[in-house]
Amino acid sequence: MTVRLRFLGGVGVIGSTKILLEQDGWRVLLDLGNDIPSSADLLRYPALPRPARGIADRLRLGVAPRIDHLYRVDALEGTDVAGGADGHTVVFLSHAHIDHVGLAGWVDPAVPVYAAAGTVRVLGALEEAGTGLEGGRQAIRPLEDGETVHVGPFDVTCLAVDHDVPGAAGFLVTTADGTLAYTGDLRFHGRHPELSEAFTERVRGVRVLVTEGTMLAASFGAPFLSEADVDAALGAALDATPGLVVVSLYPRNTERAAALLRIADAAGRRVIWPVAMGRFLRAYGLEGVLTWEEGPGLEAIRANPARFVVQLGVDEIPRLLDLPLGPGALFVHSNGEPLGPFDPNWALLADWLAFLGLPMRVIGSAGHATPHDLERLVRLAAPRVVVPVHTNEPYRLAPPPGTARVLAERGREYALDHIDA
Repeated sequence: MTVRLRFLGGVGVIGSTKILLEQDGWRVLLDLGNDIPSSADLLRYPALPRPARGIADRLRLGVAPRIDHLYRVDALEGTDVAGGADGHTVVFLSHAHIDHVGLAGWVDPAVPVYAAAGTVRVLGALEEAGTGLEGGRQAIRPLEDGETVHVGPFDVTCLAVDHDVPGAAGFLVTTADGTLAYTGDLRFHGRHPELSEAFTERVRGVRVLVTEGTMLAASFGAPFLSEADVDAALGAALDATPGLVVVSLYPRNTERAAALLRIADAAGRRVIWPVAMGRFLRAYGLEGVLTWEEGPGLEAIRANPARFVVQLGVDEIPRLLDLPLGPGALFVHSNGEPLGPFDPNWALLADWLAFLGLPMRVIGSAGHATPHDLERLVRLAAPRVVVPVHTNEPYRLAPPPGTARVLAERGREYALDHIDA
């Protein structure tokens, strides 16, 4: 029977990629994340999914994949989606960002869920910190780089890549109708480019390459800093700023968080984290993490602001009113929340910074491959077909001669061996 392929997310938008392969009643689902809310989404602050009905609300609104025998029965009240496991469905998660794992807590416990061991570690630390998966704890099975899982007629191999969160991986799905490779999210300018290079070599000659294309959008411009560049720029900013530095970085980028701790220490500063972030970083294994719970307190920061860096949580922007933000203070955006101009909270943050007269400097490194590196990936991998997803401008990826480009349609069923027909 022909392998059928459907794209249930990540089509024409950044994030939320969901790829379903089916054959003879067996199903492989690659990623299961939340949509990134836009200003047009019905589920945006303050209208958020109800805690006990997160998947049911999303199904009713059409922003979660309607897949029978994937979710828990108790989470599906009011929907016509069949719950519980069928014994023939397996989920694979590429990395621990919400737009790739955010719905995994609603999966029925009898449905196997796999991810790279590093991703399992990140999700375990989040659970320990009290900020685990929406819907509840999920027993995710760890995979090593190169490890293969047999799912009926499919063989699914985990392949490590470099991203801005530990444990990121792509997958190679071998079928009777050819092989599909999925990049997950990856980059070639981070701390571990050798992982993404090895992925490129391993997937050479596949029938279908599904690649993320976040940075294809014209709104994402150069320069693309390396993580070493970011470290140097952060150090220079801390040394040159005579007052308090407020920073926004994404705590799941634990390597960036660890670097900030080292850089701040070298600059004679201490980093103060929001409580939930600090608990996660400590659970993950970082040392020297201080939160508002254990101090130093506001009085110490007000008395000597040049000795501190304060990490701002997107849900606690009004805390800025308490901080010493006079002349000489600086706000550094380092790929934290709000994530960028496409994030509905970006304008809110900008309004606050303008009101307070707090200048902002952007010092970050994209977690996603540059357009040049994406084109190089496709050229070296030389797939028969490339499908750009996780981008709002997929048509900007120009494949080389010999590779066809398919602009996927959400929900449409493709035959793997005739996807380019």
